[in-house]
Amino acid sequence: MTDLEREYSPSSRVGGSSEPFVADYRLRSEAARALLAARLTTTSGGTLLVADDPAAPLLVFIHGGYWQALSAADSLYLAPAALAAGWSYAAVEYTIAPAGTLPSMVDECRAALATLAGLVAPAQVVLAGHSAGAHLAAMVSLVGPSPVPIARTVLVSGVFDLRPLVHTTVNLPLGLHEAAAAAISPQLLPVAASHEVVVAWGDNETDAFKAQSRAYAARLAAAGTQVSSVECAGRHHFDIVEDLVRPGTPLGRLALGGS
Repeated sequence: MTDLEREYSPSSRVGGSSEPFVADYRLRSEAARALLAARLTTTSGGTLLVADDPAAPLLVFIHGGYWQALSAADSLYLAPAALAAGWSYAAVEYTIAPAGTLPSMVDECRAALATLAGLVAPAQVVLAGHSAGAHLAAMVSLVGPSPVPIARTVLVSGVFDLRPLVHTTVNLPLGLHEAAAAAISPQLLPVAASHEVVVAWGDNETDAFKAQSRAYAARLAAAGTQVSSVECAGRHHFDIVEDLVRPGTPLGRLALGGS
């Protein structure tokens, strides 16, 4: 494994495999789906919504998986904690690679937000993304015009300059070349939104992932965006997302604050 490959392999910090964590996401999501089945709405695009109170604040989550793994169904594990904190919860579905392209994923995420706006009227919308989902969240709410007003975007362990990935095995299903990667990299694109942004990463991430988050936080701040950055102690790439729906954690306070 080359140094570049290792730096863009989050599992290199946790024993070399993401499978135990992915299996846990899926197992807990299946349990959440069974628990919430009577309260669950599936949109025409496959996004999953649990909203006991249509006016409650809404946490919209875009999953990771390097744009080539996982699904909305695998992302329900965060729903019970979000609901317990007084939030509605939506897990966004999008077509992963190789069937989906990155531009089409951005379009699907934007469409999912518009669809959700027709189903609920939340007091506020927080858009959160993890890993590849953080990239998509940035593209939807910070680079292009969001179809709904966003109170806060929360970017957890994201990749915002995709050019290094062109030279890794991550790119095999994506098929990006340098110009295409640059064209869909939030780090290289104008910032079009001015709402609050939270950028978070774990202290047990690779140097490349930490650098990606720090650089994008600096990019946003330079554009005049209100940015809060947090390195989460004791967290790695695959478990940091748990703190998103835990109001007692630094990330949870920043993400869910103001509800």
